[in-house]
Amino acid sequence: MIQLLTFDLDNTLWETEPVVAAAEQTLLEWLDVHAPQFSRQLDRDARRALRQEVLAAQPELRHRVTALRIAVLELGLRKAGYAPDDARELALAGFEVFLEARHALTFFPHCEPLLEQLARHYQLATISNGNADVRRLGLEKYFKVIVSADEVGLSKPDPAPFLAALERAGVEPQHALHVGDHPVDDIAGARAVGLHTLWFNRLGVEWTGTERAHGEVCCLSEIPGWLENYKG
Repeated sequence: MIQLLTFDLDNTLWETEPVVAAAEQTLLEWLDVHAPQFSRQLDRDARRALRQEVLAAQPELRHRVTALRIAVLELGLRKAGYAPDDARELALAGFEVFLEARHALTFFPHCEPLLEQLARHYQLATISNGNADVRRLGLEKYFKVIVSADEVGLSKPDPAPFLAALERAGVEPQHALHVGDHPVDDIAGARAVGLHTLWFNRLGVEWTGTERAHGEVCCLSEIPGWLENYKG
């Protein structure tokens, strides 16, 4: 019997790529005003190279998207000529600008009514590799458990985020189901821990993973009906 539903966030409850792209543009515009040397000294290729440079020096940040983004921005500001203390201060302020814009998103159809309905019958949890926060989006009232790679220090498909959610919910994996869009990070990762899995395939693409999910839906509104009929 399913007692816990764990949800991926990005591209499962909302579309992510356009929002992140817009947030990055908002940050660049903020930097043009508050740190104009950044754009003058670093072209697009130089900015793209910053991430690999940071990861080469601090590989542990690979699974901590917030700390990584701040470190990348700080390195870029130092390369642009800002003193270390100023670079740090600007990086932290700039990240807040990015994060605010990163939460200017639109839920997929049926998202909030679905969560409200499911929360009456199951424990709900989030397991995300990104830095979107349901508390900033007004969805925290539906989720008993919130797990992020930033906090755990490891990202899906590593078992750690899934195990953290199970432990906090007090539920064994055979009584939990994970809903997500990514064949590897979500489906393979959850299956490896022993969770049931439901693939959210909004665009109707062909399966590219290895072991298939236990089920598939194309719209969030299909989830309650699928759960009612699931015999796993």
